[in-house]
Amino acid sequence: MEPNSVNTESVTDRKIIYDAFISYGRADSKAFATNLNEKLAAAGLKVWFDQNDIPLAVDYQKQIDDGIEKAHNFLFIISPHSVNSPYCLKEIEQAIKLNKRIIPLLHVEEISQELWQQRNPDKTIDNWQEYKQEGLHSIYPNMHPEISKINWIYFRDNDDLSAAFTGLLSAINKDKDYVEQHTNFLLKALKWSRNQQQTNYFLVGEERGKAEKWLKQRFTEEQQPCIPTDLHCEFICESIKNSHNLLSQVFLAASDTDEAIKDKIRKTLMRESFTVWTNKTDIKTGTAFADAINQGIEGADNFVYLISLDSLKSEYCQQELNLALANNKRIIPLLVAETDLELIPLQLKQLQFIDFTKSDSEEEYLRSADKLLQELKKDPSYYEKHKILLVKARKWQRQNKNPSLLLRGYNRQHFEAWLKVAKQREDYPPLTLQEEFITASLDKPEESSLEVFISYSRADSDLSRKINDSLQELGKTTWFDQESIATGADFQEEINLGIASSDNFLFIISPKSVNSAYCANEVEYAQKLGKRFVTILHRPLSDDDKQKLPAALANVQWLDFNQHGGEFSANFNELVRTLDTDREHIRNHTKWSQRAKEWDEKAKNADLLLRGIEFAVAEAWLKTAETKNKKPAATDLQRELIDKSREAIKVQKKQGFFLRFLLAPSLALVIALGSLVFAWQQWRKSELNQAESLGRYSLLLFNQHKELDAFVTAIRAGKILKSQNTTNPEVFKALNKVLFDGRERNRLEGHQGEVNSVSFSPDGKTIATASEDKTARLWNLQGELLHKLEGHQQAVISVSFSPDGKTIATASEDK
Repeated sequence: MEPNSVNTESVTDRKIIYDAFISYGRADSKAFATNLNEKLAAAGLKVWFDQNDIPLAVDYQKQIDDGIEKAHNFLFIISPHSVNSPYCLKEIEQAIKLNKRIIPLLHVEEISQELWQQRNPDKTIDNWQEYKQEGLHSIYPNMHPEISKINWIYFRDNDDLSAAFTGLLSAINKDKDYVEQHTNFLLKALKWSRNQQQTNYFLVGEERGKAEKWLKQRFTEEQQPCIPTDLHCEFICESIKNSHNLLSQVFLAASDTDEAIKDKIRKTLMRESFTVWTNKTDIKTGTAFADAINQGIEGADNFVYLISLDSLKSEYCQQELNLALANNKRIIPLLVAETDLELIPLQLKQLQFIDFTKSDSEEEYLRSADKLLQELKKDPSYYEKHKILLVKARKWQRQNKNPSLLLRGYNRQHFEAWLKVAKQREDYPPLTLQEEFITASLDKPEESSLEVFISYSRADSDLSRKINDSLQELGKTTWFDQESIATGADFQEEINLGIASSDNFLFIISPKSVNSAYCANEVEYAQKLGKRFVTILHRPLSDDDKQKLPAALANVQWLDFNQHGGEFSANFNELVRTLDTDREHIRNHTKWSQRAKEWDEKAKNADLLLRGIEFAVAEAWLKTAETKNKKPAATDLQRELIDKSREAIKVQKKQGFFLRFLLAPSLALVIALGSLVFAWQQWRKSELNQAESLGRYSLLLFNQHKELDAFVTAIRAGKILKSQNTTNPEVFKALNKVLFDGRERNRLEGHQGEVNSVSFSPDGKTIATASEDKTARLWNLQGELLHKLEGHQQAVISVSFSPDGKTIATASEDK
């Protein structure tokens, strides 16, 4: 497979979607159904019709169910045979289960004795009487109640068939867009459900936004053409929650005995597009229960507490209530069973209950649910911001007040203004921690350089935001427009400054970003500055899209985030490894790029040329970059700045006056020493930041059960601290974790240099390693060397298996 080649045909592309599914009884309506199918096809409609769409030697019932799922409309031809057919009944029940738009077509109301006798020549008059007594001769006795409720289109022999067909087309085309989206989102929801609700099947970006808008659409002037299923609602709301890093609008707290009413309330809320967190649906296998509950409450706008005798006696429910109170969450109590009011905690007694004790009556339940919805819709913006700020502040606190997590730009301004208003509130005010977090954000000086600039299309916001948050958690500084542009700032100027000050230009590849003029401008500017491009393939590209790719993106290897089954953490680890490659060169590239840019913008003022130690460091960097063919290469402007600085230094030496000759050595020494001290301090700070970042990354790897990678990463961090003769709590924690909690299974010995990368084969039976000794090696789980790969002329920095485990790829510092 050629580099960056991707199969652009998705599963959805291969699915055939039908405008209509025809359900009929053969004995009465075969000829009519065949004619109807032909007329609909002639009108340009795609129709599922059993005579054409059930292949030989297949499970016909599965084919029928599949056809109903993929059809926008379910056409039921009414006749005595279809009404009384168990096969047609199954089709009707399937259409009702999926909430399909059902359009009944009346063809035959009843059959005569004469026709019945023709079909059954061996039967007697007594058989006919039995037939009639069972209601099999007519459509009315056994008509399905759902079909009875719908207005029919009349296609009887004595009706105006032309007008009826026109009416049918009109019915199919009415609210067409809404009905088609019902089918499209249903198919995606079914796929998600049938694949164990894996996150890589969620809706994302622009598609998720469309689904959310569709779910919220209301038909106030006319009847809704079809209603979303519970699966629709759950799938869309879970997609929304996933896009918001699992933050939700409602945390539902209840005892196990109240599970039925809790589940009913959950479905009601999701039908109104509320994202919901419950202990039954949101705690993943292997997750610490208490930690998950804590995060669920912190990450919810509202805490809805179902009061019953069992919940009041439950230790878990009481702990959840205490956590909600400690986090100043809005608490909405629902009384779901008659309870001794004396048992209710004082904090809940002070609040107005919503009575759900009569929810056995659907009318009473809907009345109570409406009150709950009204309460949730009061001042939602305040509680959402309270939640977001709390989650950010808690994360900052748990990571020893990691400065990379502090607010910047727009976010800082936004939450500073929110805090001023929030402090005036008496109910659910901000926590002291939230105030401390904002104060620390305001006190933090702006960084002169950042590690990553994230360029993306708005349609890909979900992934971009997740990458940004995950990088910040590792201690990496990022530029992300949703956080970094302050209100009132010049948008384009801020973007250009962000690109210029960032070491890496991270581009999210998708059809939308490739066709975005804004993204193209960002790529062009980054290329002009000679930035290192790191590209992530998020969505497959068509051949036309690939032709539009700028060379700067097409010529670098992409990180395909669809690999590893779309699992974010596995692909994110590859991104981190890429960003950590040759960091010192990249950081210096940014530094000298900024200096060169400033010099160029100030008309190449001689006062801004490099001097002393600063020039020596820049010249050494340029020489190394060119000798070792480092990427990205030095820009023409960087070279010009360094060349002009060299010339200026030579001229200065030749033209010195006597007084300067006397004073220069001491003055130069002071300047040189000062510059040297400053440069050393900056370098040492950079090394310590890298060690701390590696420590956090090691803990992340360990928690993902990647103990070997965690061990290697922790050792790298420890070696940096040893060289600086200092300590760091994050690195110490990581080393303790891997040394005392990790287990050595086998020792792989043989490399003559440092091991840079370790990768397990997809089947978990083979280990690949990459080393500074210019080789890559394959090992079995017993630690035995299987194969030694030679050929690289420089250190091998990364190794990875293909998804099928049959091929490995290595990356080296070769020229």
